[in-house]
Amino acid sequence: MLIAVGTASQAIRALPAMMDPVATDHAAEDFAHRWVTRLIQDEGEGILRLLWRILGREQDVLDAYQDCYCKLATLPQRPNLRCAKAYVYRTAANIAIEMIRTRTRRQAHWPRIVAERKSEHEESSESTADSDRMEDFRRRVADLPPHLRNVIVLRDLNRMSYKEVGRILGIDPATARVYRRHAVVRLAELLGGSDLS
Repeated sequence: MLIAVGTASQAIRALPAMMDPVATDHAAEDFAHRWVTRLIQDEGEGILRLLWRILGREQDVLDAYQDCYCKLATLPQRPNLRCAKAYVYRTAANIAIEMIRTRTRRQAHWPRIVAERKSEHEESSESTADSDRMEDFRRRVADLPPHLRNVIVLRDLNRMSYKEVGRILGIDPATARVYRRHAVVRLAELLGGSDLS
């Protein structure tokens, strides 16, 4: 995991140079997209950590990271937002959640592959069982309502304080605590009654 994050961190530092337009006459467009470059420099590693905790697979993390910034770069102009950082975190989390949902849908269409995978998991070590439980947890988080999912993703998967979570989501820290508790109760029910708090 450290290698993947380190490799991605090096890629993050190289991205601003790759995103700068080469000899363009569109100075206004260049100016309009500088906020994306600035976000890559300022928030890139934080977004990468968030995606790693949600997705757990290096290639998925890099794909989601690229999709997030491509989506931002293709906006016609900087959106009129109170907090661009919150917008980027939400965009990245939504892309990651959609990737998990897509992965789940694919598995549903390939029952033979899933059955083979289950038989392989039964023969494998405990680390594989832990990986399966984590994958199940990620799917359950993806099924939560957005207001609960966002708090769990930022608080538990990205290890932000309630104050930071509240600032990013535009809610009070106390409300973030309440949402987290509701999410934990819902996840405990979905995962068979184990206490996650």
